[in-house]
Parts: sequence; C-alpha cells; structure tokens
Amino acid sequence: MGRSFGWVAGGITLVAVGLVLGVVITASTNFGPVSVAQEGAVSELPSGRVTGSYASLAAGRSPFSAVAEEVLPAVVSVDTKRTVRRSVDPFADMFREMFGDRGQGGDEQNYREFEVPGSASGFIFDNRGYIMTNNHVVMGANEIEVTLIDGREFKATVVGQDPNTDLAVIKIEGDDLPALRLGDSDDLRVGDWAIAVGNPLDLEGTVTVGVISAKGRVNLNIRGGAPLYQDFIQTDASINFGNSGGPLVNIDGEVIGINSAINAQADGIGFAIPINLAKYVSDALMAEGKVVRGFLGVRPQKITRELAEANDLGDTEGVIISSVEADTPAAKAGIELGDVITDFDGVAITSVAQFRRIVAGVAPGDEVKVGIVRNGQAKVLTAVLEERHDTFVAEEPEEEEETRWFGLGVVGLDDPMLADVDIAADEGVLVVDVESGSPAGDAGIVPGDVILKVGNRPVEGLGDYRDVMRSFEGREKAIAVMIQRAEYTHFVAIKPE
Repeated sequence: MGRSFGWVAGGITLVAVGLVLGVVITASTNFGPVSVAQEGAVSELPSGRVTGSYASLAAGRSPFSAVAEEVLPAVVSVDTKRTVRRSVDPFADMFREMFGDRGQGGDEQNYREFEVPGSASGFIFDNRGYIMTNNHVVMGANEIEVTLIDGREFKATVVGQDPNTDLAVIKIEGDDLPALRLGDSDDLRVGDWAIAVGNPLDLEGTVTVGVISAKGRVNLNIRGGAPLYQDFIQTDASINFGNSGGPLVNIDGEVIGINSAINAQADGIGFAIPINLAKYVSDALMAEGKVVRGFLGVRPQKITRELAEANDLGDTEGVIISSVEADTPAAKAGIELGDVITDFDGVAITSVAQFRRIVAGVAPGDEVKVGIVRNGQAKVLTAVLEERHDTFVAEEPEEEEETRWFGLGVVGLDDPMLADVDIAADEGVLVVDVESGSPAGDAGIVPGDVILKVGNRPVEGLGDYRDVMRSFEGREKAIAVMIQRAEYTHFVAIKPE
C-alpha cells in the first residue's frame, strides 16, 4: 500500500514537470495559434497580389469597402449645359430630318434656343486636376462643372477630345486634389473582379460590383455614335445612365477601364474602354490637344470562311482589302483591291479592329512593311504612312429590274430607266432585286449594290455579266463577288445551292 502510493505520487510529479516544460517550450518557439484578423495582417489572393482583403473578410467586412474608400474621393460628377436650337413647330424638326431645309424658308422666328443640362461621371487621374471622362459627356458643352464627393465645386475646361475612342480630358484648378492609380488592362483575365464607380441616374458615389465578363469587344452599335476604335471590356457590374466616364477598377483600387456604354436590352451587360488605350489617348490630348494617328488609305474587311474558299486562302487570318483610295500611302505602296494583308509593321493581323488600331498607332511619316497575299503569292510591300483625317459618310443608291442569277435581278448601268438615278459607279451592273432566301440574299447583296467583279473577272456591263454567269454554271465552291455600295467597294461570297 505504501509502495503503491509512492508510484502514484511520482507519476503526478512527472506530469506536472512535463506541463511546465511544455509551456516554456511553446512560449519560446511561438507554436501557439495566431489570429488572421490581427492588425496589419496581409494575405495573398489567388491572383498573386498581396492584399488585406482576406483580413477584412476574417473581420466580417467586405473586401470592397477599402476599394470604395480609396476610389470615391477622386470620382467626380460632371454636369454640363448645352445650348441647342429647335423649332417651336413640333413637326418642323421631323420635316428637316426627312427632307432637309427644302421648303422651310429659314424663318428665324420659328426657332428658339434651349439650354439642355446633362450629368455624368469622371475621375481625377493626375493631382494637377486632370480628369478623364467620355467625349460624349462633354461634346458641345458650353459649361462644365465638376463636383467632388467632399462637396467642392469647380469650373472645368476641355483639354482635348477624341471622338474616335469616345475619350476626353478636362481640367480643374484646385489644391489637395486626390488622384486614382491607373492599372494595366492588358493584365485582365475574364472572371477578375470589376468595380464600377460613378453617379448613375444622379445617384452620387454609387459603387457596383461584378466581374470581367469578356475582353476585346468590337463592332458595338452604341447609341449616340460608335467610336471607330473599339476594344471594349465587358462587365456585369451594373452600369446605368450617368455612369459614363466613371472608372472601372480592380480589387486593388486601380483603374482598369472607363465606363462608356450599356446594352439597353439586357441586364448585366456594360462596356468600358480599356485604361491602356485611355492612357495613350490622354497623354496625346494633354501634350497636343489631339491624337495624331497613322493613315494608310484602305478599307479592310473580315475574311469569312466562304471568302477564304473563294480566294483559295488556307485560312481566315488577315483582312481582305475591299477599297484603296487614290493617292494615299496604300496606293503609292502598290496595295490593290483583293489583297489580303497578313502582317503589318511586324504584327500578324487577326481582325479588322486590330488592324485599324495598329495602323492608327503608327506615327505619320514612319515607313512600315506590309505583308500581303495576292493571287496566292506572298509579297512584302513598303508604305509610308500619313496623318489620318476624319473621312466620309455614305448614301444609298436606287433600283429596277431584269436578268437572274443565284436570285439576283440586275440591269446595265446604261439602261434608260436609270437616266435620272445617281449611281457612283461607272462600270458594272446594278442589282434591282434579290430573292429572299437565295444564295445572293444569304451573301448579303441588296438592291442598289453594283456588281464590279465576279471571281477574278471584271464586269464592265451586262454582256460581261452574262458571260461570267455562264462560266460559273455548275460550280460548287463559293464565288467571290466585288460590289459597290454607294461610294464603297465590298467583297461578298456567294455559296451556290
């Protein structure tokens, strides 16, 4: 009994000693639990950037709160006033749109000037007071007033505008102005966080959250006029009227785009101009008040599978040239109708939008190498670019009928019925009828088009057209057809049934 008690006492002593040693060792080696919410803690997001967002989440706060706190002070309301001249007769303006000034008599008493207000967004990107916004926000404005979220109000002046990208830079004079950090839109991935900030529907300082839904959106038909150079970011972060010109930022609070347009028929489809494009334009506007772009003098067209087949091309890469303006760098370099441009200034051409951006980015006076394919043969031409100036708008030709091929009705340009019809072309045949669902209709040919060439054979008149028709009888491959619509030439591919 005494010996048993000794063993128990000894065991208790050993356990006590072990506990003491454990406490000492743990304290000295810092093996104890650490709170991830401790002050100043940072964690790494899956994107690889170091941020405090995880700490915010652990503390029960949204990771977007810190972004909003950083961004909102530099986001501004842009309020404008425009003077417009309108008729007091509610039907007069409609008459003018339909028939021009004919019969209006220019009676000044029938017109009044009205002041039209507008409200949108912008953001300070340089603490000297430079603000980015959309061109359509300030276009035609007589007065521009900028309001910061802290209540300060400033009169703004226009530094420069660029309708071709729908971007503008305006400036205010003030002290202690906040400015946003600009990110890298080339680094974006679909699915990355996207945070839109602005003043939609006059609701100041609104923050909405979504993701990058897509990149490189082009050929958008935007209300109020689509910019020529498009490379839009698509996002499902809510964008509404009044958001125009405000920043789209990433989870680090860096500007990655400028909110510019919405799809009015859908929820969750908005578009922003990439900040890398905006940086290039804003730098030029601040330096010179305008953007100087390169000009080649061609009309590029997308190569469809049918056009690739019709022209014996191996793939649809590059752009096909459907028009070459006289006395331009393209004409002087020897570029011809039907050439396929595959490489420009060392860059492989993949789309019409990309081609336009690359040409525009070349400084006037620079010499570039242009890789083309002509009749199956690869060539390299040299062009010296000029400065681009704004160009053309088209009109529609007219109609009447005779002669069928793949659903087409055509007449010769010398037909007496066309004596009073203004047709831009001197040669070819005029399309006056297209059967619905026919190969020609499916190819996009419409009444008023002038057919200039079928395959590689020119069509000077109705006789040539009939000869060409017979030569293509029984063909199964797609047939390339060059048409002229108003003053522009354009390729289509007719796929025989």
